[in-house]
Amino acid sequence: MSLGIRGTAILGISLLVFLIVSLTLVVHLSTTTRLVVRHAAEKSTIQAQQIFSGSTRVMARAQRSRLTDALRSDRELRALLDASIGYSPHLVYAMITDRSDTILLHSQRSREGTKAPSRPRIEQLLAMSALRQLTVLAGQHQVFETVLPLSLNDRPFGAIRLGLAGSLLWRELSPAVRQSLLLAVLAFPLAWAVAYILSNLVVVSLRQIAQGVERMARGEFDTAFASSRDDEVGQIAAQLNLLGRQVQEDRSSLIDEKARLEGIVRRLEDAIILLNSEQAVIFANPAAETLLARPLVNAVGQSLTQILGEAHPLVEAVAESFQQQKPVRNRTIQLSGYRNAPLDILASTFPVLDRDSIVGGMILLKNTEPLRQIQSLIDYSRKLAELGKLTSGVAHEIKNPLNAMVIHLELLKQKLNDPPETVARGLELLGGEVRRLDRMVQGFLRFVRPQTLELRPLNLNSLLQEIVRLTEAQGAQGGVTFALRLDDTIPPINGDHELLRQAFLNLVLNACQAMPDGGTVTLATDQIVDGVIRAHVIDGGIGIRPDDLDKIFRLYYTTRPDGNGIGLSLVYRIVQMHGGRIDVDSRVGHGTTMTVTFPTA
Repeated sequence: MSLGIRGTAILGISLLVFLIVSLTLVVHLSTTTRLVVRHAAEKSTIQAQQIFSGSTRVMARAQRSRLTDALRSDRELRALLDASIGYSPHLVYAMITDRSDTILLHSQRSREGTKAPSRPRIEQLLAMSALRQLTVLAGQHQVFETVLPLSLNDRPFGAIRLGLAGSLLWRELSPAVRQSLLLAVLAFPLAWAVAYILSNLVVVSLRQIAQGVERMARGEFDTAFASSRDDEVGQIAAQLNLLGRQVQEDRSSLIDEKARLEGIVRRLEDAIILLNSEQAVIFANPAAETLLARPLVNAVGQSLTQILGEAHPLVEAVAESFQQQKPVRNRTIQLSGYRNAPLDILASTFPVLDRDSIVGGMILLKNTEPLRQIQSLIDYSRKLAELGKLTSGVAHEIKNPLNAMVIHLELLKQKLNDPPETVARGLELLGGEVRRLDRMVQGFLRFVRPQTLELRPLNLNSLLQEIVRLTEAQGAQGGVTFALRLDDTIPPINGDHELLRQAFLNLVLNACQAMPDGGTVTLATDQIVDGVIRAHVIDGGIGIRPDDLDKIFRLYYTTRPDGNGIGLSLVYRIVQMHGGRIDVDSRVGHGTTMTVTFPTA
């Protein structure tokens, strides 16, 4: 049975007071008893010595045959015996005996001539411990004698014997014993009352602290432990206040971190399912629900067998992993009924062990369809690269005959000094077509030839300012001016300076050509959410018809009679190589805005 803090404090203080009072009582009574007994023994010894002196005087004057009569008839000696009884309150008799313990002289004359009884000596009482002395005096009303031997002519004659009554000694000690016991009896209730008050002072504060801790256990971490005390209890309250604030902060951080992690897990494309030791679902992200086509998010607490069925291959993989206590990695599982078509997924199960016992598990599911698409895209890119090499070789083989044609046309013109008009016109037409075919081949080579990007941090504002400096003179000839609206806070991008200069140069030249009557070309930069940087090339030209908007980036597509349809195709390819995007906003008669979007470095 637990006493509690209050009961323990009261019991402890009461026991401490009991021990102190008991020890004090024992010491006091022992000291008092020893002093009383020793004082009585000393006084009896003094009386015995006085009687011894008187007896020796009488024995020295008397004859040996009349020694007894001389002792009895000596008034001074008898008066000395009687005075001894009155001098000490503890003496009950004084007598002189001979060697055979016959009483020669007694303070009570009726006892003279009789045999003296054997009694314990006072030295025996003195040799006892103080508590033993007190016990003997209180329980046994004995008479203790002080004995002083007498001798005559250096021969033992008898003894002087004085009787100390133990009852008289106890009568002197009993008031001190009663007072000590009374003080002890009064000290115990007083000690209990003091202990009760002190325990209340401690228990009240501790009860407040216990109530505060209980509120903290319920989640009320803003609980304040009020204590105006400066002792250890006050320090505990202050430390608990600090602990409550720290737990509140840690709990808030933990909740935020948990929400953040759950948000990350829920947004993962891979499916994640957490199980307990009974293979029941304790967490599943939406990707798992979508991939398995089962309501997992709201099925927390249900076993995987209940949700998927015993014959499901994922249930078999989990059971194998839990049974062997080993992970099962990248097992291919085919799911039926997924969007009316079988779906292959990679399943990995990981048991969570604690001291060789399973406490839970984790399932990771990966959809292989995106991997197949990536592999298909890689294969397709590889084929395009091979096709590019082939077409580059074909274009090179075409370029050589074209160069030969141009040379022979020039030689033919030189041999025909004055050809007829129809022949000259035919030769000119043939040369123009050959040159146009050569330009198309050059543009095709530039478009399909693989290029290596030299990516470096690039200031987009500085690049646009450079483009303006390059095209400012040419634009002035057609009445075109330039305006810059640049955002100085945008960070740099990763880009190839030469390729991007070529791309923006083409965009600016197209903008100038779209304004035959002159105007203003505006170059602007800005930054939107998620660190996306944009560059705008804005003109006030003739605009682009809606039917042509989805065709302008096609190779060889052009709306100008003198165009080759390669410039915007190159721009589109360069922007794609930088991981960017190009958007067009145009209205016929109101101008066009080309917006190029880049990720930050």
